[in-house]
Amino acid sequence: MHPTRQELLTEWALHEFYPSNAIISMMPANLPPEYLKAEERYLRARTLEEKILATQELIRLAPKHKGTEKLLKVLKRRLSKLREELRRREMRRVGGGPSFHVKKEGVAQVALVGVPNSGKSTLLRQLTGAQPEVADYPFTTREPVPGMMQFEDVQVQLVEIPAIIEGSSLGRGLGARPLSAARNADAIALVVDASNEPLRQMETLLSELWAAGVRLNRFAGEVVDGFEEHSESLVDRRAVIVATKGDLPGAEEGFELLCGKYGERFPAVLVSPVAGSGPTEVKRLIFESLGLVRVYTKRPDEPPSERPLVLPKGSTILDVARAVHKDIARGLKFAKVWGSARFPGQQVPRDYVLQDKDIVELHV
Repeated sequence: MHPTRQELLTEWALHEFYPSNAIISMMPANLPPEYLKAEERYLRARTLEEKILATQELIRLAPKHKGTEKLLKVLKRRLSKLREELRRREMRRVGGGPSFHVKKEGVAQVALVGVPNSGKSTLLRQLTGAQPEVADYPFTTREPVPGMMQFEDVQVQLVEIPAIIEGSSLGRGLGARPLSAARNADAIALVVDASNEPLRQMETLLSELWAAGVRLNRFAGEVVDGFEEHSESLVDRRAVIVATKGDLPGAEEGFELLCGKYGERFPAVLVSPVAGSGPTEVKRLIFESLGLVRVYTKRPDEPPSERPLVLPKGSTILDVARAVHKDIARGLKFAKVWGSARFPGQQVPRDYVLQDKDIVELHV
C-alpha cells in the first residue's frame, strides 16, 4: 500500500527537522496538482541527485506570491543543503585525485568554461602561450590548466576548466568540481563553439553554473523560469562570451544567434583567423569584464610610474592614497589628474572617481 499524502508530509517534515504542523501550515491550499505530484516524487527519491532535481521542480512549480514565501524559503534552503552535500560527497569520492584549486596570480583570475570540444585549450594557447593538450575527443582536459595572459602592462591569469556537460552539477562527467573551480574565479569567459549549436551550449553552461550557485552578470537566475533563487550560497561573477571556431561553416550565423539572444547581457567576441576578432580583441574584452582600472601614480616634476595600481572600477583618489600608504591617505589634501580630468593636471578632491589609465599626483 502506498503511503498517504499526510504520511509523506510528516516524513518530509521529520527529514527537514521541522515540526510536521509547521510544514503543513506552510502548504498553501491552492497548490497546483503538478506541484503535489512533484512533492511526492521528492519524498520517494532515494539519491541526492533525484532529490535535487525534484526540489528544483518544486521551486519551478510553486506559485510565486506572498502566500508561498515561507514555503519557497524552505525549498530553497533545502536545495542549498542538498547541493552542498553533493559537493562534499564529490570531494570525498575523488580522494587523492588531482586538486582543482588554482592559486591566483596576476591582477585577477578568469575561468575559461565550456562544453567538450568548444575550443578552450586552443584559446588558452593563443592567449597565454600555455601548452594544454589539444585533441578532438571529449574531456581532453581533466584538471584546471592555468596560463598568464599579458594585456598591455598587466597580467591576467586564465584557467582552462575541464568540460562542463548537462548534469555536471549532479556528478555527471567529471562531476561538480569543475563548477567549483569556475565559482572560485574572479570572472568567467563562456567559451562557445559558434559553429555547433551555440545556443544549446549556452543553455547548458548557464543552467549548470546556476545549479552550482553561480549567477552571471546578475541574470543567471532567469535560466529557471525567470525565478531567481535567493540564497547565501549564490555568488555573482562577471562574464563574457568568447565564440570560437569562427572560420568554420555556420560560425558567423551561430555568433549572430548568440548576440541576438544574449548580447544585451554578455559582451561577446568571435575568434577567427579569417573573419572576426583576434587575440588582441579577446584580451581586451576579458580585461574589461573584470571591472578594473589601472592608475599610474607620479611625484611632482617626475614621470608617472611604469607599473599601474590596479583597482576596482569606481575607485577614488582616496582609494589610491590608501593603496600607496595609509599615512598618505590620512594626510591627503588633494590630487592632480591627467586623463579623465577636463584638462591635464586638473586639481580634484579626494572623492574624485578615476578612469582606466588615469595618472594621479597625490599632495599631502
